[in-house]
Amino acid sequence: MNDRQVGAIDIEAVAKSYGETKVLSAVDLSIAPGSFVTLLGPSGCGKTTLLRLIAGFIAPSGGRIRIDGADMAGIPTQRRPIGMVFQNLALFPHLNVFENIAYGLQLRKRPKDEISRRVAHFIEIVGLSGLGERRISQLSGGQKQRVALARSLVLEPSILLLDEPLSALDLQLRKQLQVALKDIQRQLGTTFVFVTHDQEEATLMSDTIVVMSQGRVQQVADPSTIYATPANLFVAKFVGELNELPARVSSAGTRLALDTAAGPMTLPSSAAQGFAPVAGDAAALCLRPENLVVSCGEATAQGVQLPARLIDIVSLGPVSRLILDVAGRRMTSIVMSDHRLPGLTPGTPCQVHFNPDKARLYAPLADASARAFGETA
Repeated sequence: MNDRQVGAIDIEAVAKSYGETKVLSAVDLSIAPGSFVTLLGPSGCGKTTLLRLIAGFIAPSGGRIRIDGADMAGIPTQRRPIGMVFQNLALFPHLNVFENIAYGLQLRKRPKDEISRRVAHFIEIVGLSGLGERRISQLSGGQKQRVALARSLVLEPSILLLDEPLSALDLQLRKQLQVALKDIQRQLGTTFVFVTHDQEEATLMSDTIVVMSQGRVQQVADPSTIYATPANLFVAKFVGELNELPARVSSAGTRLALDTAAGPMTLPSSAAQGFAPVAGDAAALCLRPENLVVSCGEATAQGVQLPARLIDIVSLGPVSRLILDVAGRRMTSIVMSDHRLPGLTPGTPCQVHFNPDKARLYAPLADASARAFGETA
C-alpha cells in the first residue's frame, strides 16, 4: 500500500432533485482516504445518483462536495482526481488488452516507455499477466472486468468509483472478483467507493457501509456494527436475515414489558434501537436466526421462551435452516447440520428461546420503507 494521504471525500447537506422529484435529501458523509466504502441500498434509493455527483457527471441541487478539501463546484469530471468503472464496461473491441489499458495514458501523451511500464504493472496487479496481446472478444467476463479496472487504475486516481461492476457476472466469478478487488484496493491504498444492492457483497468487501433508503443515509458503520446493531428496522431487514415479531410496549423503564402474539415478555431497555419507546407504542421485536435456539420435549429455563412448530428443515451444507411457525409468524433458526435435535421433524411442536440481550426492538417501518420490502406497514 502506498502512503498517499489523498482521496478524502466530504459530502455536506447534498441534495438532488429533478423537478418535484427528490432523489437525495441533505446527505452528509465523510469518506476517509484509502478506505473501501460501499453505498448499499435497494434500487432507486439514490446511491448511483450520489456516485454520479461525486464524479461530476451531474451537479447537486444543494450542498457541497469536497475532495481533499477542495470544493468540486464547477469542476468537470476530467479535472477531478477520480477513475470510474461502470457496469457497462465500454471496452474497445478493436484494441487488445494492452491497448485498452494504455488508452488513457496515450490521450495524456505520456512517453511510450512510461506507458509500457505502467500498463505492464497494472496488468500484473489485476491478474492478467500474459494476456496483454489478447483481443477483448477472447476474454471471459471476469477478465473483461479486470481490464476495465486496470484501465481506470493505470491513471493512478486517488479515488475509484465503481457502479455495480460485478452485477452481470455469475455467482462464482463474482465471488472471486470481490476478493480480488479488495486485495487490489489494499495494495494500492486508493479510495474505493463501490455501489451495490447486494448486502453480502458489501459485507465481504467494505471497510465502511453506507446504507441508503429513499434518498437518505440510514446508517454509516463497519460491516460488523451494521449487522449486529442496525440503526433502525430498515437497516435490520436489509442487511442479513431477520426474524420479526410485532409487539406493543406495555411499560417502559429500565426494563421493557412487551405484549406479543406469542405471549408477554420482558427485555432490557438497551434492546430499543433508534427510539425511546413508551407505554402503548407499537414496535418490532427482531432476532437474527443464529440467536434463535430450538428445543423440543421439556421446556427449559433459558432466556425468553416461546411455543413453536417446526415447518421444515433445509440443509445448506455445514448448516441447516429450521423454518418455524411462532404465533402465526414464519421464523428461522440456523444450526450446525451435525447438531440437529433427535426426533425433530416437520410438524413437531417445539420451543424457541433466546437471550434477551440479543433481541433488538425497533419502531415499525413507515409506509414507504415497508413498500421497499413488498410489505404493508
